[in-house]
Amino acid sequence: MITVGIAVLSQGQQLIDSISGFLTSLAPFLERIEEFLRNRNLQIDLSVIEEQLRNQAISGLVTSLTFLQQLLTNFVTFVLIAVVAFFMLLDGEKLWNFILKIVPKQRRIRFTNIIRRSFLGFFRGQLLLSLFLTTTSFIVFLLLQVPFALLLSVIVGFLDIIPGIGATLGVSTITLIVLSQNVWLALKVLIACIILQQIQDNLIAPRIMQNALNLNPVVVFFALLVGARVAGLLGVFISIPITGVIVSLFEIDEMKAEI
Repeated sequence: MITVGIAVLSQGQQLIDSISGFLTSLAPFLERIEEFLRNRNLQIDLSVIEEQLRNQAISGLVTSLTFLQQLLTNFVTFVLIAVVAFFMLLDGEKLWNFILKIVPKQRRIRFTNIIRRSFLGFFRGQLLLSLFLTTTSFIVFLLLQVPFALLLSVIVGFLDIIPGIGATLGVSTITLIVLSQNVWLALKVLIACIILQQIQDNLIAPRIMQNALNLNPVVVFFALLVGARVAGLLGVFISIPITGVIVSLFEIDEMKAEI
């Protein structure tokens, strides 16, 4: 993780420099356009556009710093969660038995199996799918000779962890990034990522997620909306397994996917 993290940070710095260079290169281009129009008696001042580009660059830098601050805050939260998880590994069975006391004895085994299948199966499946998309994206990006292949594949895999919209969000993000480098390359990246996403959703995901969740897609997206509204990013991650638990416990067949 340290080795990959250092490589990602290095490519991230190079990507920022590349985007900054791209924005800077637009200024002479605008000046040439303005001179071309001036020679044809068209007095158009493009300095406003240049100023807007400069302001956008500054705004992007401020946004990046804000994002970094949020990232550090989330890292502290992650450390706390890791510490809690460690102690739950030590005494989790006692805590779980305490929680089970509120469940009737004849339903405890079924309740435990549903929780295990919905939560552990869902998160394990999401991590495996994310690992698959990260690895295959990295290989494809290397074959296409995409700049910052490692960084972009990590971005795709990281966003893919978000249920429902993660893969689409990741593909859109890296396509826009590559678009600043080369339009034709961005189109090839988009097509390759769509193919990988379809393989993941139609071939890999059904095998990994089998017996984990069986929810109607409409119910999945409704759960995501409610979870995001109630608990923000945390709600997005836990809303689907919670919905799966509710549907399985109460055996709501109308909310299950058609097999």
